[in-house]
Amino acid sequence: MVDLFQASGAILFFVCASSPAMALRENVAAFETPELVAPGVVSRKDRHEFGSVVSKDGSRLYIGVDHGEWSSIEWYAFRDGGWREGGRVLGEPDFSANDPFLSFDGGRLYFISPRNGQHDIGYVEQISPDVWGAPAFEDPPINSPGEEYYISFTRRGDFVFASDRDAARDGDFDIYRAVKGADGRFAVERFPDGVNGDGYEADAFIDPDGRYLVFSSNREGGFGRGDLYVSFAASAAGWTAPRSLGGAINTEEHELCPFVSADGATLFFTRGGDIYRVDASVIYGSRKTSGETP
Repeated sequence: MVDLFQASGAILFFVCASSPAMALRENVAAFETPELVAPGVVSRKDRHEFGSVVSKDGSRLYIGVDHGEWSSIEWYAFRDGGWREGGRVLGEPDFSANDPFLSFDGGRLYFISPRNGQHDIGYVEQISPDVWGAPAFEDPPINSPGEEYYISFTRRGDFVFASDRDAARDGDFDIYRAVKGADGRFAVERFPDGVNGDGYEADAFIDPDGRYLVFSSNREGGFGRGDLYVSFAASAAGWTAPRSLGGAINTEEHELCPFVSADGATLFFTRGGDIYRVDASVIYGSRKTSGETP
């Protein structure tokens, strides 16, 4: 298999170690205090929310909701200065769906769903703003006989997701990357040691330009059940040692499901069953040019 992480720039997007990432790495723990997203509307105390993703134009929010024995993906519209409930995209007692993530053009919504005894990555195509097509599932090697969780993408079309497919690792979840070759087939490789540790690594958000990776891990030295970390693409040699996002983000609760808005300005994540947001520019600056992200 091609070593996806040692290959040339045709595979990876790298940044120079003397770029803004170097200075920002030193300040990555300097986050402001996160705030709940739409308390009582999106973040509700009568249920458990999981992942969240916001459309490129900031007008739609999609979240995963736990209903006990099953889960669903719900959507919200941003209007009149706040998030308003829209409806359900998919998810019923006989078809659970979670971990939403949008394609760059917004025309495809990805999710995970239990199938054949494990979770696989699937998607629905948008037919109209409020209507989505029938679910379909990714082929191997993205889906495997193991579990697959939480997908994100680079702009060039690389998939990043978590899986426990490596039986030699005693069932631990690690982060993987799938790159499509000239023949249209995907090659999958585990992120290198350092990003992946001895414990659980999952819920990985990769920057669209491949500059950094934010993920959840229960590695030693954390604040609680699971914390958020960031690693930067430093050179052709690989990725920097992960840095905790610090005590403003990580707590005794479980922090997971990170997502950075398309303009790079806002980090959304889940803590203790609720969804939070915080200024993300400390990670790698902002791509914002005009307007506001809800």
